[in-house]
Amino acid sequence: DVQFVAGKERTQEELFHVFNTLYGEGKQLVFASDRPPRQLDGLEERLRSRFEGGLVVEMQHPDPALRQKLYAHYLQRVETPERTALIAYLAERDVASVREVIGVVNRLVAAADMAGAQLTVALAKTELDSGPPVQHAPDAPAADGYFLDDEKIIWHLSDLGLRLIEDPK
Repeated sequence: DVQFVAGKERTQEELFHVFNTLYGEGKQLVFASDRPPRQLDGLEERLRSRFEGGLVVEMQHPDPALRQKLYAHYLQRVETPERTALIAYLAERDVASVREVIGVVNRLVAAADMAGAQLTVALAKTELDSGPPVQHAPDAPAADGYFLDDEKIIWHLSDLGLRLIEDPK
């Protein structure tokens, strides 16, 4: 979430050096933001130009095929007698982001634990239909399958403690 380093000079200075070091070593760098680099006020031009020199894409809502792949991944360690049916059911439900997919999985695992039951399609329907429906924009295709390739998906976010943090003084 690079929008949070905007206006933080010391953090941007460190990020600049980290970026150059990793880029110089041929490492792949992935940054996220709530808007394109050119719209980030308070971001140093030297960082902005580096970000714009890469692939800048707007992430759309995951389509059903991507949701299916995500649910399959995040449910792989969950005991369920109906894995295929559960994944198919969940993949048909609209979500706005990968974080929301993770939240759905966490909610369902917690509900199953609290009920002392296995995670089933029936339990998922009961739990997910108990709240008001969330309205999202229509699905957009997952970049013609680009994000369905395991080589293109980052499954693990780095430890929050490894992020650059600057005191707002």
